[in-house]
Order: sequence, then structure tokens, then C-alpha cells
Amino acid sequence: MGSSFFEFNIATTGLFAARAGLEITSHNVANVATAGYSRQYIKQKAGIPLDRYSGVGQVGTGTVVYGIGQHRDVYLDQKYWPQVSTLGEYSQKASQLSLMEVSLSELSKTGLTNNVNDFFKSISDLAFSADSLEYRMAVVNTADTLVTNIKNHATKLRQQQVDLNDDAYAIVERINSIGTQIASLNEQIYTYEIDGNTANELRDQRALLIDELSKYANVEVKEYSDGTGRELGTKYAVLLNGQEFIDHGSNRKLECVRRTDLLHPNDPPGLYDIKWENGDELNLSTLTGELKGILDLRDGDSGTAGGGTYKGIPYYIDKLNEFVRTMAYAMNTGKRLSDGEPLEGVIGHQDGFDMNGNRGGLLFTMVDPNTGQTIENRVNYNKIDAFNFAISDEIKKDPSKLAISDTNDSTQESNNKVVLGFLNLKDDTSLFAEGGAYQFVNAISATLGIDTKQANNFSSFYKDATESIDNQRKQVSAVSINEEISNMVMYQHLYQAASKLMNVINEIYNTTINGLGV
Repeated sequence: MGSSFFEFNIATTGLFAARAGLEITSHNVANVATAGYSRQYIKQKAGIPLDRYSGVGQVGTGTVVYGIGQHRDVYLDQKYWPQVSTLGEYSQKASQLSLMEVSLSELSKTGLTNNVNDFFKSISDLAFSADSLEYRMAVVNTADTLVTNIKNHATKLRQQQVDLNDDAYAIVERINSIGTQIASLNEQIYTYEIDGNTANELRDQRALLIDELSKYANVEVKEYSDGTGRELGTKYAVLLNGQEFIDHGSNRKLECVRRTDLLHPNDPPGLYDIKWENGDELNLSTLTGELKGILDLRDGDSGTAGGGTYKGIPYYIDKLNEFVRTMAYAMNTGKRLSDGEPLEGVIGHQDGFDMNGNRGGLLFTMVDPNTGQTIENRVNYNKIDAFNFAISDEIKKDPSKLAISDTNDSTQESNNKVVLGFLNLKDDTSLFAEGGAYQFVNAISATLGIDTKQANNFSSFYKDATESIDNQRKQVSAVSINEEISNMVMYQHLYQAASKLMNVINEIYNTTINGLGV
């Protein structure tokens, strides 16, 4: 049995336990708006009982607060992180594809579809007024507008690649910073918990960093024993995209390595390849997260040149290149670029004659990078792209050089057979795999629209899934003001009850000792 003041000791344990409960309640309330905070609770158990003097039965010794725990469900965290990673990927794709769609959308006043329509409309108008310089000038102007806007679209897409490259660099830097912070926290947590304590606040900080890291790339977390046999004192490892990233107190870093060779001919120089610091490749086929979304949009070429199977910016630039090369070849030669076969009903500009009876030259050509002027005679069509595509400088200066007649007989008025053949190109289904020029441009817009819609749908789906799991996490971990008020009242009453018990015991001992003289 205990000492004569044994009851005081029991009441004191209740008083201290209630006080600890009030302290934790106060801590929870103070952190109700703290991001990543998991509400805490006192770990409490009955004290070790003592045998009675008679040897029959035992007497309790009060209560013991042996630790402070936190409400957190690791299983929900494991469910949450993959959803956040996939959400990050498709959110990036949805926003970046929307920017591309603004540039290429047929709804835009400067949209490519409208430019093509305007160009062929001016050709149609010229067909009825072959000798009119005014209508010739209209054709030249709409052709120049088409060329200019294709360049503008391509330039915007390439600038978007540069911006995405900068975003990728920033994300890699942030991933490395998070890795360093988590490794440091691992050491602090291990040191604090080695004697059996729980580093609740440090664990919350680490989990919050993992939440952020999972936005950028797919992660897996493992806790493993340190070999001491203790329940706590475990070590912590993080896998990034299935590869070792953090092994407790040490972490690998990712590096942004500038490419020495362009992945695609029209790529801006200086794009980064993402690698591990030891030179290992980052496996892009299994990567998810914002980094994956950025790299897919920056490099994706539908698998044609090693940039991945996603249709990113290089894919759409290649489609613009295909359009300008095919149109330039067809209008200049009257033949199909894919096989060199003549197009039915089409006479090439080079086979026509201008208003002065001279044979036509190149209508569509490219700018010579050395002189800054357009090439007027022979051109390598494989070198024409959306950035150097141009209408002949000579024709721009003198629309009478537009060769729309198939004869140079000075006794006859210029006919419109060449320009009538041009009209066939709009809907000639043999020109492109997608059909004529108009169908090809529509197909680009339609493909981009489908990709954008798909990315938006996936983004919306994973946002809902992520919010659902996060709400489940908050039900377990978040601080509820109502619940904390209830706990506060409970611990207040327990504190008052323990205090009252001590007063009662004090009165009993006072009467027994001072009043009765015992």
C-alpha cells in the first residue's frame, strides 16, 4: 500500500492528466488553420496498481500520461499521393493545351482556318477577274497574311516550349530542395524518437513536403526498421518515379542538362534533359506529375522522333511544316509532295504565265537565312518550315508577276486556268492524308480540341478523386473546433474534479490530524 498521503498522489495524477489534456486542446485550437497539421491527443493509461496490506486485491495508483499522439491515417496518405501526381500531370496538360488552342483555334479572328478560307476566297474572286491588278493584290495580301500567321503560330508554340523548359527547371530545383528538407527532417525525427517520443510536428512537416512533392512527380514512401527492434526509431525512404530519391538522411538530386543536339529540327536551343546527378536517365515512360505534363507538351511528337507518344508542341509544329511544304510544292509545281504525282486539274505556278507573258517562278518559297531574301528559283522543299515559309518577294512587289494563265499568247487575254486549279487544292482529298488543305487545317484544330478536352476531363476527374480522399484525410486529421470545445469542457471538469478531490482529502486529513490529534 502507499504512504499516508497516497490519495493525494492519485488525485495529483488526475490533475496533471487533465492539465496535459487542456494543453493539447489549446495546441490543437491554435493550429486549426495550420497547413498539414494533424490534431493531437494525450496517450493515457492507468498507473501500475499496488497490492493491499492484506494481500487481497490491488489498489489503483491513478493515471499516467505516457505520450502525445496524432490522428493521421497513413493508408489515406498512400492513396492521396498517386491521385495528386496524376492530377498535376493533367492540370499542366489542360492549361498548356488551352494556350495552344487559343493560338490555333478556328474561332480566333486570326485562326489558321480563317486564314486558309480567306486565301482561297481571294483566289476564287481572282478567277472571275484574271486581268485585275486589284484582285491579284488581294491574293498576294491574303497569302502574305496566311504566311505571317503561320509564322506567328509557330513562333508562339516555340516560345511556349521555352517557357515550359523554364518551368521544368524550376520544378527540378524545387524537387531537389524538398529532398534536402525531407532528409534533414528524417534525421531530426529519428534523433527525437529514439527514446520513444513521437515528433508529431516534424512528422507533419515531412508529410506536407511529401504532399507537395507528389504534385511534381509520382512518389512512394517506405519506413523501415533501423535494426534496433524499437517500434519507433524507424528510418524513412522515398522513391521518385520508382527510383531511389531519399534514403533517410541522404538524398539524390536531379539535374537539368542542356542538349547538345536538337531533338527536333525546330526546337529552340538549350532545352534540358532531366537526369539523375550520377547520369542515370529519368524513366519518362513511368513518370507522372506536373513534370511529366510539362515534358510531354514540350517534347511530345507522337513518337515520330523520340519525343514520346504524346502530341505536344513539336507534333503541331511538324503539322504546320507539313502544311506549308505540301502547299508550296503543290502550288508551285502542280504535284503532290508525298509521291511527286501530278494533281488532277492543277497547273503549277511555275508552269503558268504572268500578265507580261513571262513564265512564273516560285509563288511560295522560303527565306534564305544568309541573305534574308526569298529564294526565287529552285528551292529544297524539305527545308521549308513554318518559320522560314514565305511568299515570293518579287510577286509581293509586283502582283502582275502572279502567273495565273496557262498561255503566253499576247493575242489572247490572260485566262484563269492556273488559278482555277489552285481552287481544287482546298478540297483535293489526295493532297494530305486528312484530305484537302481546308480539311487538313480543320483536322489540326480538331485534334488539338480533342486533346484539350481529354486533358480537361482527366483533370476534372482526378481533382474530384483527390478532393474526396483529402476530405477523408481531414476527417481523421483536421482540427474540429466543436470537438476541441467539447474536449476543453471535459478536461476542465476533470481538472475541477481532481482539485475538488484534493480539497476533500485535505479536509479529511486536517480533521483527522488537527481535530482528533491522531
